[in-house]
Amino acid sequence: MARLERFESRVSLRVVAGVLSVALHLGLFFLLVFSGARHDGMHDGDTPITRLVLLESRHADRRDGIESPPREPTNPAFNPSRQLSVDNSPPPSLPVDELQPESAAAIVTQPDAIAAPTDTLSTDAVEPAATFVMPQAARPALMQRLARLAEVLAKTPQAQVTWEQDGKQYQAELVLERAKNGIEFDRVVAEVSAEDHGKQLTTHIKLKRLAFSHYTQMVDRWDPMVQLHDDEIVGRFHVNSQFNLMYDRRTIPTFLGKVTTAASRFSTQASGRRREADIFRGGIETGAGLIAMPEELRPLEWAPRDEKARKHEFANDTRIRFFGDGSYSWRNRNTDTAEYRNEPTTQPVYFIATGRATLYVQGIVSGKVLIYSPRKIVVEGSVTYAHDPRRVPDSGDYLGLVSNGYVEVAPPDVTGPGDLDIHAAIFAGQRFVVRDIDQRRSATLRIYGSLAAGSVSATEPRYATKIEYDSRFEQQRPPGFPSTSRFAAEDWDGLWTEAPKRAF
Repeated sequence: MARLERFESRVSLRVVAGVLSVALHLGLFFLLVFSGARHDGMHDGDTPITRLVLLESRHADRRDGIESPPREPTNPAFNPSRQLSVDNSPPPSLPVDELQPESAAAIVTQPDAIAAPTDTLSTDAVEPAATFVMPQAARPALMQRLARLAEVLAKTPQAQVTWEQDGKQYQAELVLERAKNGIEFDRVVAEVSAEDHGKQLTTHIKLKRLAFSHYTQMVDRWDPMVQLHDDEIVGRFHVNSQFNLMYDRRTIPTFLGKVTTAASRFSTQASGRRREADIFRGGIETGAGLIAMPEELRPLEWAPRDEKARKHEFANDTRIRFFGDGSYSWRNRNTDTAEYRNEPTTQPVYFIATGRATLYVQGIVSGKVLIYSPRKIVVEGSVTYAHDPRRVPDSGDYLGLVSNGYVEVAPPDVTGPGDLDIHAAIFAGQRFVVRDIDQRRSATLRIYGSLAAGSVSATEPRYATKIEYDSRFEQQRPPGFPSTSRFAAEDWDGLWTEAPKRAF
């Protein structure tokens, strides 16, 4: 019975110890709960919570357990695209579980510390366009190509073309501008673009249609019986066929401008040796392209139907005489009736023959005049300008003599002895003729202007011939004067502009 008593005493001691342990743990539990639930560590299952605490100014320098100096305020980065508004109402009170974690770099700043934008910012800055000059040697090929394109596309108001040249890709847009009146030229405006070493370049080139008056002398079919001998031609000379020269030790023909021929050669009859450079002072080009003659001339279609222009039509052969004050008269050769106009005008004046009527002309021209006959025009005496452009640079006197058939110089018994002067642009669709050339030479035929013809007769021995170009024809033609199908670039400085780039 002694063994049972020792067991019971050990059990009693264990019961008392367990009660005391429970009481101790309960005491510690309640101590922790009522002491503020402070954690001295973090377990794996704990969830961190960040609280936003707003302090009054007198406590702003204090932190729990740490004394620190005040921080300098810092403004956040400004976004110009954001519109700011200031709300002075107190911040709402949010439950703790609705607050999201903020970045550690976030900074709280009072609204009045941010200045509102005062100007609109733009990021589109345009750099100035760069310009480049095309080398002089490279320009002719480009302009010749554009001239050919303009000729092909002359009947199309607008066209776009592309091509490759010297390893570069070119694109051009060509726009046709019709002449507004009978003294202007048709023009083509070409906007050309090309890419070079990654740069997109553009330029503008203006081309004009050449009138027949652009050539000092232009001949379609050279008469094989005619030779250029004692002749002087000042300006451009072109012939669509082979032509003939004759010279000796005393006399040579002289060309003071560029000579071009569609033929591959020219013929020479010579006595003695002369240098080619002495004859062709402006150079010569064989194998040049043809300049086609118009099949039919309609002078009233060359210029718009301008009500201010004067138009006189003649169904019978008529003599026309001009006077230096701008007046003129005419006489019907069949009826011998005469009329006279004494009202000078700054507007063009058209004298138009119809049917098979021939017009005869002489006198002093003042103003802009066109004389047209489908059959024949006969020059009966000198026809000169009242204001010679060689002495009066701003002279407004222009004369065009245009015929589908012939333009003739009358026989010596009509023109009289001595020199004959013709100030005009002449177009003879079939032939320019000097009558009765088998006369003892005593004079010179001087043409100041231009001469275009299907063919030309000889002038010697009656006349030596001198043709001098009227440089005004580069900028203006006699009213209604016919045009070629050719185009040529006007003055171009070779300047290209790089397309502007945007800087961001």
